[in-house]
Amino acid sequence: MSALTSLYRSLAHHRLFALLNIGGLALGIATFLVLFLFVRFETGYDRVLPQQDRLWVMEERYVMPGYPADTNPNTMGSELKILQADYPQLVGTRYMNMAATVQQGGQATAEDLGTVDPNFFDLMRFPAVEGDPTATLADPNGLVVTQKTARKYFGSQSAIGRTLQLSIDGTTYPYKVGAVLRDMPDDVTFKSEMFAQLSRTRFGNEWWEHWGSASLTTFLRFPDDAAARAFEAQLPAFLDRHAYAGGNVKKGEYFQSLRPLTAMHLYSPGDRAIVTTLGAVGLLTLLIAIVNYVNLATARAGLRAREVAMRKVLGGTRRSLIRQFLGEALATVAVAALIGLALAEIALPFVNALGGTSLAIRYVGWDGVVVPLVLLVLGIALVAGLYPAFVLSGFRPAAVLASTRAPGGGRSGTRLRSALVVVQFAIAIAFAIATGVMLKQTEHIRDADLGFRRDGLMIVRSLMTGGIDSPQRAAILRSLAAAPGVVGVTVANNAPGDQSTTNFSGYSRAGTSGAKISLMDVGTGRDYFRVYGARLVAGRLFDAAHADDRGLLTIAERKRAGPNVVINRTAVTALGFASPTAALGQAINDGERDSTIIGVVDDLRFRSPRDAVTPVAYTYNTVDILSPFAAVRYAGADAKTMMAALEAAWKRVVPGVPFEARSVEDNLYQRYYKADAQRSRLFTIGAVLAVLIGCIGLYGLAAFDTARRVKEIGIRKTLGASTAEVLRLLIGQFLRPVILANLVAWPLAYVAMQRWLGGFDDRIALSPMFFFGASLAAVLIASATVFGQAWRVARAEPARALRHE
Repeated sequence: MSALTSLYRSLAHHRLFALLNIGGLALGIATFLVLFLFVRFETGYDRVLPQQDRLWVMEERYVMPGYPADTNPNTMGSELKILQADYPQLVGTRYMNMAATVQQGGQATAEDLGTVDPNFFDLMRFPAVEGDPTATLADPNGLVVTQKTARKYFGSQSAIGRTLQLSIDGTTYPYKVGAVLRDMPDDVTFKSEMFAQLSRTRFGNEWWEHWGSASLTTFLRFPDDAAARAFEAQLPAFLDRHAYAGGNVKKGEYFQSLRPLTAMHLYSPGDRAIVTTLGAVGLLTLLIAIVNYVNLATARAGLRAREVAMRKVLGGTRRSLIRQFLGEALATVAVAALIGLALAEIALPFVNALGGTSLAIRYVGWDGVVVPLVLLVLGIALVAGLYPAFVLSGFRPAAVLASTRAPGGGRSGTRLRSALVVVQFAIAIAFAIATGVMLKQTEHIRDADLGFRRDGLMIVRSLMTGGIDSPQRAAILRSLAAAPGVVGVTVANNAPGDQSTTNFSGYSRAGTSGAKISLMDVGTGRDYFRVYGARLVAGRLFDAAHADDRGLLTIAERKRAGPNVVINRTAVTALGFASPTAALGQAINDGERDSTIIGVVDDLRFRSPRDAVTPVAYTYNTVDILSPFAAVRYAGADAKTMMAALEAAWKRVVPGVPFEARSVEDNLYQRYYKADAQRSRLFTIGAVLAVLIGCIGLYGLAAFDTARRVKEIGIRKTLGASTAEVLRLLIGQFLRPVILANLVAWPLAYVAMQRWLGGFDDRIALSPMFFFGASLAAVLIASATVFGQAWRVARAEPARALRHE
């Protein structure tokens, strides 16, 4: 109780230090809590599932010139059955997501349907609130739905035994609901609102037994990591027995491996890097807050020197004093933690809106914050209070009571505080540099030349819905082309932000030997390049007037006679041509037939800015593009008006199929840019708060130091020093560690930003202006922070300063 009373009196007598100490620490704890919740959410995907640590995902990888280096978490449809024939003890299941349309009365609603093996819910243990999911999936017409879907279609009535008409790939099936699952949490990777049996006869396709195809996701269950890795070591021999013999995939080019289910969410290195970075921001912001506490606590130690001396004179031991001051630190940190928790609660809706997250603070349970927060308070109290406690308890009573001024930790204390200011501002300047780079990279991605015209372009994604046949697609395209304001319509199996198929073929220049170059095959319809506004570099584009473009041939005819192709700039380099012009008229062979290059276009960046542009071979196809996307070029109308006109045109042809379209900007943003933009905003918030906390600490030190030097300043002014000279003296004293912080911040920021930008194929240069700009901003902010205190002291009358106590 006496320690708390002493703490209260100390804080009450020095309200400014109390406000700065507790406020800065509370801000640091709040920032840390929010980013801790974010990192825990992002890294905690699928951990809500019982025994999730036993589940692994099969993935495949190609090693070929021109082929993306990423692994692919999919397999062909029948691989699990082949695996289980070789390894009968192997337990696994499959998941394939499909587009379905629910027909209910006169309404049609698009839904994602998860088609799975009957044992799926034995491995993925989502809790059911009604019925038996496993028994339901044993029936080809059984349907498992979530509570959300049950309410959507059946209201408050029980969904069990009710029927839904699902249209899939043009065929309508009656499905009977046999089980209802609890609504799935956000942090689950493989989830749907509906589940049906994965039937080969119903959903299989021509690639079901085609090695290298990416039809579905295959899960395997192992008792532990060692068993999984032991099985993974047998995959090369398994592929030798089954995969390579067919010739579609080749040994040395095609590999398979396993990945833990819990590692699926942050699949790309870029995603993992930004989540790690945000975790580091939280930790470093908390470190700045702790440094503030230590700085201010040691600085005001002198203000309590006589109290410590009197306690020692009256019999207080150093151990009891250390215990008292550590107790005070614990109480201060606990108050700051409560305020920080309140600030985090207040800030979460704002953070969720900016970051696109759904974070929430839970106080108890396995994901509660009470236990981590208590441990955090104890850790901060120990780290932040240990040095001040030893400094305070180490004062000698006789020296303190005989001195005319209270000690402040001596020269070592001053050096420590300067070193801590260097640490604070090194982190803050590094954050400022990183924020500038991230914002500029985001702006660059938004405005970058992608090789086509982004304005006035809509992507109709619902054209690839399986319920639409070829005559209907042709009628839809005619209807879209007739809509007011439309100046061009085309189709292809790719679009900016979407890629329905990612087939690659190994090409080589005719008459040459050596490794084949992997080129992505993209089938294009009429006016593809004109509608997209692609730039022709050399040669010509496809034209219906040229019979040898073979746009009207069937699949069988195209297999016998190689089509003309247009390639992109990257393919020119990959195939070894000296220039785009040199590639014209040359034949390239995919192992079965020759194709002739008739034109070269600039690279079209339809995918993520993180991914390198792949070599592409475009073919002309006006008959049977698989899973096509429509692109609509329009003029003289805004996007909202055009969207309504296109939907009306769509419904005139297929009113029973839901319409889905997006502008190119929105499609790219949703698919590739959104996550980076949201996480960059979270980083910026953390960086700004880190700088603010650093300024709070600097302001406190300025207030303390100028108060201690009032008499010194009075003497200097009496001896003729001007106000400007005193200002330069005081501000310069605090700017020295800030300027020194640049020497620490610059190399750290350079290495970190080089690595971060290295995750983007399309990226900005790391200009020196980011470093100079951040340093200048830090100097200006630090100057502004201490100017008020320095100005007040520098302007004081010498006589009043000399009487100051």
